[in-house]
Amino acid sequence: MLKYLEAVSKIRGLASPFPVETVPLTSADNRVLARPVFADRDYPPFDRSAMDGIAIRLADYQQGAREFHIAETIFAGSEATVALEEGTCYRIMTGAPCPPSADAVVRNEDITYISSQQVRVQSEQVVPKQHIAQQGEDLTKGDRALAAPCRCDVSAIGTLAALGVNNVPVYANPSVAIVTTGNEVVDIGRQPNRFQIRNSNQYLLRSLCCRWGLPIGLCQHAPDDPAILRETLGQALDHHITIINGGVSAGDADYVPQVLADLGVETLFHKVLIKPGKPILVGTTPNGGIVFALPGNPLSCLVTFKLFVEEYLWCCYGFAHTRLKKAQLLNYRPKKTSLDEFFPVFREIHTDGYTWRPHHGSGDITAAVGCDGIGWHPQNRRDIKANEVISILSLSSF
Repeated sequence: MLKYLEAVSKIRGLASPFPVETVPLTSADNRVLARPVFADRDYPPFDRSAMDGIAIRLADYQQGAREFHIAETIFAGSEATVALEEGTCYRIMTGAPCPPSADAVVRNEDITYISSQQVRVQSEQVVPKQHIAQQGEDLTKGDRALAAPCRCDVSAIGTLAALGVNNVPVYANPSVAIVTTGNEVVDIGRQPNRFQIRNSNQYLLRSLCCRWGLPIGLCQHAPDDPAILRETLGQALDHHITIINGGVSAGDADYVPQVLADLGVETLFHKVLIKPGKPILVGTTPNGGIVFALPGNPLSCLVTFKLFVEEYLWCCYGFAHTRLKKAQLLNYRPKKTSLDEFFPVFREIHTDGYTWRPHHGSGDITAAVGCDGIGWHPQNRRDIKANEVISILSLSSF
């Protein structure tokens, strides 16, 4: 049976880059940029005023001039028509081009209007290029503006728009099939009897896939019946990623491993030395897809998706840095097993640390409510001391 890091290594070995496609900028939100983007010109493309105020010749100020005559008013999007002479200034607006004859801007808060065309500077000091955003100080033409891969979040979208990138090269999102199993599982619209449970994991998995922007091509439930499972999974395996929930352990009604084998799925590994989620099965399909058969308990389903499905996605999208971050666990945590254990952690306000809370096993539907991530208790550690730094997998996808 594999250890956690051994299983992760096998997952990484399966990953290969998703195809690249081009989408309009309006459809690029939260997609993963597949190619770096370079500046098409200098940014700013000209010297521009960073404040509303007046633009002056610094030499005039240094020679003692404090009163200036307004030669012209420059608005954003327009340019000056006259050059400054001694003792004159421009009235200038934020974002307006600052002409070469002016080399400092004094903000409105530091001037007094003597008349509509005459101002007095009250600043005790004016320095070269004051309040002027200089051409190319952000980017020069040809500079890399966005590295790849990166998620097209709000800041990246704004940058792409500023660069004039209307057609964005992104990784194609793989299609996903979700198949939940179990005779005891009923749709959430039905009233379960005493020995039934609602199909919460279908919605959990939908939500997890939605965070990655994955299109769900099939989402079905199958009872513990080999014939129905074979038919349902036969359809599911046409997708790039098939996620199965339940029926993967060693019980008499756990038919998933055998049905997958009958359908030509090659098992990469079955069972990992982790808690929760030990029964997980990962395999490959004859057409090059990948199958994740996750345990049926809610916390096990969440944890194994985070650990293994997201690791596969992370690698296929080309991210090289680790998904794990380091943070303090503020309270003591013991463990009795020799397994790698994973547990919900909760960010404590006004601190940089997290805490964990006892719960009633992987079937506890509220165990992860309000959590901010999944903490890792390594297999070779019996306990984690209070305030010790641990590895945490953020609940957010990116």
